[in-house]
Amino acid sequence: MRILICAMEAPLAPLNGLRLQIRELARHLAAHHEVCVIAYRWPDQEGPPPDGVELIALRPPPVRSRRDWAEAFARLEPVDAVRLPGPMRGAVRALRARRSFDVAHVTGAALAGVAPALREPAGGAPALPVLIAPLDAWHLNLRAQADVATGARRRALLLHERLVRRYTARAYRPFAATVFVTEEDACEARRLDPSLRTAAIGNGVDTERFSPDPGVAADPGRILFTGALESPSNETAARLLATEVLPAVRARRPDAHLCLVGRAPGPGVRELGAHDGVEVVPDVPDLVPWLRSAEVYGCAMTSGTGIKNKLLEALAAGPPCVATPLACQGLAVADRRELLVAEPPAFADAVVELLADEALRRSLSAAGRRTVTEHHSWEAVADAYARLYEEIAT
Repeated sequence: MRILICAMEAPLAPLNGLRLQIRELARHLAAHHEVCVIAYRWPDQEGPPPDGVELIALRPPPVRSRRDWAEAFARLEPVDAVRLPGPMRGAVRALRARRSFDVAHVTGAALAGVAPALREPAGGAPALPVLIAPLDAWHLNLRAQADVATGARRRALLLHERLVRRYTARAYRPFAATVFVTEEDACEARRLDPSLRTAAIGNGVDTERFSPDPGVAADPGRILFTGALESPSNETAARLLATEVLPAVRARRPDAHLCLVGRAPGPGVRELGAHDGVEVVPDVPDLVPWLRSAEVYGCAMTSGTGIKNKLLEALAAGPPCVATPLACQGLAVADRRELLVAEPPAFADAVVELLADEALRRSLSAAGRRTVTEHHSWEAVADAYARLYEEIAT
């Protein structure tokens, strides 16, 4: 199959959640199919694409184009949905004029406007069957950011949320299928537009890189949380762990300590390092050693959408996990089978139970690793997309 992927961000380092998803999906599809990615290469990105993947890199349009802002206000749409599709449409039309594809895949809600360039006949070839993968419910992410913001920023985020809600209620209609990483996000999309055909295909994890090492002993009492610490939802989780969960745990386990490890912690996260037993470790080159040395991984997410890659990585790498129900969305896990599921204040009780029970830690660790390997590998994700491509192409 000849697959054309249009993406908001190129599958190049440094990786964030979206770039990782595109990179791993394209890499694993390329093992069995011809894959061409046409994507914006942002100023921070460098390096080659994955082996076997052709990349056509585009220069991103200006961020503050007055024309784009004026058009966005006139159309009452998010500015990214106005400025990003235009250059991509031109590049797609030029590419299709000289090459043919069997199916197209658009990643990112803001690129929905690329649909006309894909669905129209080109170079004697018929319209392409096309799916879009917003991956999560964009407006719910904005609502989560607004919930922790104040003042003018909160008002701006709430306005943006309304525009995104209005936009996504109709933007996906030209596509044969709309893919989200969780059924919860798919349900939210159908609530806004009942006409949609949706599918839920989760993210994967590199189970070779994120793997246990029996030779590494866990640091007694270490509770770990990882992620992009500049994210509002991750900052909220970090604050909950540092100010509510850890004090309740240390009342019964004085040796317990919390490590907040991840990219670009802002002032709100950095100040948590002043709390007893809390260490903030920014911008580490590799999370794997931290995951392998944690006695418990705590994923206390209370907001946000989509699959929590951080929890997938932890389950793959071996530390026993405690997670909120929201953190488990889209994962093939169950309470006391692969991890402990708890809401605050019971979250602290679950952490204490794990710290005290080595047999339970071993059991959950093994089950979590097994489930991730069986259900959340990138190979499984690529196979699910390939099956969907076949369905919309027939």
